[in-house]
Amino acid sequence: MPRGRHPEAGLLYRESDMLDSAIPRCLLLSLQRNSSYSPITSLGSASFPFTHVSMSAPYIPGRLDGKVALVTGSGRGIGAAIAIHLGRLGAKVVVNYANSAEHAEKVVAEIKSLNSDAVAFKADVRDVSQTVKLFDDAIAHFGRLDIAVSNSGVVSFGHLKDVTEEEFDRVFSLNTRGQFFVAREAYRVLEEGGRIILTSSNTSKDFSVPRHSLYSGSKGAIDSFVRILSKDCGDKKITVNGVAPGGTVTDMFHAVSHHYIPGGEKFTAEERQQMAAHASPLHRNGFPEDIARVVGFLVSKEGEWVNGKVITLDGGAA
Repeated sequence: MPRGRHPEAGLLYRESDMLDSAIPRCLLLSLQRNSSYSPITSLGSASFPFTHVSMSAPYIPGRLDGKVALVTGSGRGIGAAIAIHLGRLGAKVVVNYANSAEHAEKVVAEIKSLNSDAVAFKADVRDVSQTVKLFDDAIAHFGRLDIAVSNSGVVSFGHLKDVTEEEFDRVFSLNTRGQFFVAREAYRVLEEGGRIILTSSNTSKDFSVPRHSLYSGSKGAIDSFVRILSKDCGDKKITVNGVAPGGTVTDMFHAVSHHYIPGGEKFTAEERQQMAAHASPLHRNGFPEDIARVVGFLVSKEGEWVNGKVITLDGGAA
C-alpha cells in the first residue's frame, strides 16, 4: 500500500488511512495530542463529535440493505435473475408474474435463502388497473418501495406485409404501453432518490434484424421514455435508466434464436447458441446474470450519477 507523510500531522500514513474514515486517523492523532483540541470539530459544513462516531455498521458499497425492489416479469429468465441478484444485495423484493405462480414462488424461496425477504404478486401489466394494484400491494406489504424494474416483454417476428393489428397491439401493449405505466406508478409511490429501470433491446438501435420491426420499434420507444422520464422524475431525485440486452440465453432465446441467424432452422438449439457466442468479440454467450449485475449497479448508491441512459448489454456484438 502506498505510503506518504501527512503535511499537517507530520505522520506517515497509508492511502487506506484516508479511505477508512471521513477524517484521516493520522490527523485525529495529531489533533488529540494538542491540548487545545476540542472533541467537536468542523469538516466542511458539518460538525462531527469524534467521541461518538460508530463504526459498528459501516456502509458497504453496492449493498441494498433496507431497500425494497419490485421487478415485473420476474418469475423466470432475466427478470428472475434480476430479482434474485437484488435480493442477494440485501433488498427485499416483490416478484411479479402474469402466469406461473410456481416459477415465481421458486424465485421467492431463492431470495429468502439469501437471508432477504420476498413476496410474489400476480399482475398483468398490460392492464393498467392491475399495475396500479401491484404497486399498492407492494407498499401495503413492505411499507415502502425504492426500486422498480420493468422487465416484462414479448418477442415478435414478421414481415411488414404480414403484421396484423392484433399482433401490433399484442406487442406494444406490453413492451411499450405496459412499461410506460409501470414507470408512472413507480414515480407515484417510490421514495425520494428511488430508481426506475426499463428494458429496451440492442435491436432498438444497434442491431438490425429482418422481420423484426415490430419488436424493435416497441423497444425503441423505451429509449425515448428513459431519456425524457429521467427529466420528469428529477423532482423526486429518482433516476431513470434502461438496459438493452442482446442475445441472452433463456427459454425465450432458444425459442427464437433461429430468427437471428441466417438459415438458423438448419441448426440445433445448441449449435445456434454456439454461433451466437461468436457474435461477441468475447466469444461467449450472454446470460441473465450479466444483465442482473448491471441492474444491481444502476439501482445502487454508486449508480446515482447514471441517469437517462440506456446501456446496451451484448458483449460488444452490435
